[in-house]
Amino acid sequence: MASADLERFVQSVVDDHGLATGIKTLGSHYDVVAYANIRGFAITLAEWGRYVAMDSLQASDDAIVLALRADPSHWSWAFRQVSRWRVLLMDGAGQDGLLGPADFAVSKAVDQSSEPVKLTDEQMDAALADFIASVRHQPDLKERVKSARNQDEVIALAAEQGFTIDSLTLLRSWSTVKDFSKPTWFGWFDD
Repeated sequence: MASADLERFVQSVVDDHGLATGIKTLGSHYDVVAYANIRGFAITLAEWGRYVAMDSLQASDDAIVLALRADPSHWSWAFRQVSRWRVLLMDGAGQDGLLGPADFAVSKAVDQSSEPVKLTDEQMDAALADFIASVRHQPDLKERVKSARNQDEVIALAAEQGFTIDSLTLLRSWSTVKDFSKPTWFGWFDD
């Protein structure tokens, strides 16, 4: 249940053009709470967050998507956060002030007969460099790499971390090593 101050603030923005104009510059929930408190409405960030979440539970999927796609730098951002403020948006504001649609690759239909996307050697070399940098900052992963018995285990560890490499990528890395007394991946570490 929202406090009386929070309810009064939300309704006052609807009723008072001056308050409504003031929220046009806000681009975060923190800013909304600060603005409310400056204007004399004692509300907390947690209370505001709960109010927005409860309001979202009753919103349509389209309204939720529009609120989530709202560009925080656009004047309409705050108006899109709660249902009572959305009525204040001008009719033409529909798609204005929204971030572009996200490209969720997982949601696209996958053609099972098509070839998987092949990364270039440069992309895999970059992925290996990023993987090595990541391993250097994760002691437990570093130990797992060092204890790998073969390149397939190293490639699998990289894949677990989201890095796509293959045996040729390791071979290209190996060709730059001067000390051949250890497996190629040992050359990645100072110790």
